[in-house]
Amino acid sequence: MMKSILKAILGISAALLCFALYIPRAHAEEVKIDITATPTELPDSGSVTFTFEITNYNADYPMKDVAISNNGTVCYEMKDQIIPQSGSARDIPVTLNISQSQLGKPIPFVVTWTRNGEPMSQEASITVQQAENPIITVMRTASTTNAKPGDKVVLTYTVKNTTKFDMSGITLIDENVSDTPILQLDSLRASGTYSIDYTYTMGEESVTSTPFVTYTVNGKTKTFSSLDPLELVMVLIRLDLKIQAGTPTSSGVTFTIDVENTGTQEIRDISISDERANLVNDVPFSLAPGEQTTFSYIVVPVMSEPLRSVQFSLAGTDSFENPYTLAPKDVYEIYPYVDSSQINVTVRAETVTPWTSESGKLSARVTISNLSTVELTSITVLETSIGVVKNFEMLPAGETSFDLDIQLGSPRNLSITIKGYDPTGANRELASCVMPVAYGTETASAESATPAPSGSTTIFDGLMTGVTKVLIVLAALMVLSFIILIALMAMERSKTPRLSVGGEDDLDDYFEDSKDRQTIRKSYDDKPDPEEIRYTKRMLTQNSNEYQEFEQAKPIYLPPPAPVSEPVVRTQEKAEHVTQETTGYPARQASDKTRRTVISETEACAEKRAGRPDEREKPAEAREQIRTSEPAKQRAQAGVPRVFEYRQQPKPQAKPKQTVTRVHRLNNNFQDDEE
Repeated sequence: MMKSILKAILGISAALLCFALYIPRAHAEEVKIDITATPTELPDSGSVTFTFEITNYNADYPMKDVAISNNGTVCYEMKDQIIPQSGSARDIPVTLNISQSQLGKPIPFVVTWTRNGEPMSQEASITVQQAENPIITVMRTASTTNAKPGDKVVLTYTVKNTTKFDMSGITLIDENVSDTPILQLDSLRASGTYSIDYTYTMGEESVTSTPFVTYTVNGKTKTFSSLDPLELVMVLIRLDLKIQAGTPTSSGVTFTIDVENTGTQEIRDISISDERANLVNDVPFSLAPGEQTTFSYIVVPVMSEPLRSVQFSLAGTDSFENPYTLAPKDVYEIYPYVDSSQINVTVRAETVTPWTSESGKLSARVTISNLSTVELTSITVLETSIGVVKNFEMLPAGETSFDLDIQLGSPRNLSITIKGYDPTGANRELASCVMPVAYGTETASAESATPAPSGSTTIFDGLMTGVTKVLIVLAALMVLSFIILIALMAMERSKTPRLSVGGEDDLDDYFEDSKDRQTIRKSYDDKPDPEEIRYTKRMLTQNSNEYQEFEQAKPIYLPPPAPVSEPVVRTQEKAEHVTQETTGYPARQASDKTRRTVISETEACAEKRAGRPDEREKPAEAREQIRTSEPAKQRAQAGVPRVFEYRQQPKPQAKPKQTVTRVHRLNNNFQDDEE
């Protein structure tokens, strides 16, 4: 029975196994979404590229209208593309900017699609890790840090990228070493290394190497300048020795010696000595760079030595245990000290042969007495006007005399001076004297009365006399010319008429009167003045009826014009006589009087042109007859001016005959008559 039970169990198990093998496996999900990030970590915010792979496990329906979104924003769409059933879509890129707060946290994405017209969606996420800050590594080495000017120093620069990120745009600059970039790389892969050697030529000064590197990582430009500075020391072993000699004194000459270390290395065991190996400093000393010290050294000259050439030298040891020496070429000449009391020189001069006018010269004897205790050299004997008359290489002790012939144009005092050099090299004036020179005894009286001038003086005096005469003549001519000029100006002024002008207005009136006088000289002729006719018509156009009545009136004849030489009468009373005599009516106003005079003259000219005889051309009896026989006609003609202003005119009265005085017209200037 047990066997039957076991057989039944084995049969059931086999049946279940067959069922499992022949039935399709059911998937827990229909779509699988895989996301990868590049880079997988960031030190701070930056750009990350996400790559998607979408797999469709559904065997019946494809995926349509696939879209990927992040935080509600669509990042990618598969337009006009499908993911077939049991198929997949790979390498779908989506680039996003990740902030610092999103690092280390899941970044969610939502994938949407339609299956058989039904919208479907599924979520997926990925985390970008927080990475350490990627920093480039820079190293620098030098073949030596101490070099002399002109030596070559090799600098080796090494850059390393020990991070997980590629670096690009790497530039290394060392401003104190090179004016141009030492290293320029396009890129340096993660965990990459690059080295470069640069040769620097040492100059006159020390230099400090401070590399500065710029590079780009993860799209950001960074700098690196934390490398320790490296000083390239210029090896310069140099001391400056300055020597200054003092003023000689009775105790000697004091020298001031300054020593300064202007190099870059310390110098030890320094000693200074003169040309005779006498030490300036008793104990050797050392000087570090920039240090200095001063010594005083006295040189006592010996009187037995007229000159001593002093020269100093320096010896020491540098920092490399090499001997250092310094020997300036300056030589200082030291003379024995000479006091003024040690020099005693006198000079005297006496006449041997006196000066005469015939020879023009004299002979003198100069005696120099030297009682000095020091040696005097380069002696020069001078006369103030002549100059150097004698030279000696050395002035011996005791007296030294010599004769001297001097050519003089006239007697004068001779000033003799002795100069020379003492043992110190100073040029001294040793002695001087004055020698009087007089006329010779045989011609003293004659020469004293009339001294003979020299040839050069005579020529000069003649030139001066001639120049003086020329100047006197020129002065006389200038005075005469000035007098003639004044006379001509006076004559010219006498011809010019004098005018007393009180101001600018008086001057203007003077010129206006001159123009008026020239104008009134114009004589009358048979032709009427068109300007007067136009003016009369303008006056008469005030009333058209009055103008017509004036046209019908007969002209009035005036007496013949007076000669030009007759005086011009401009008073109102005389003008009234003319007007009353001509018109038969008394004068009303200055303006009416003037107008009637102008009208009468104009009509008289018109009457003459018409061929009518002028009353002035008739005999006296005829003119008297005309005046007595036709008084009414004249009164009618004279009554024409009534049309201007007056409505009622006075009746004419018989008056005795009066003398007529002619009034000249002044260039139509009626303003003057009214005034």
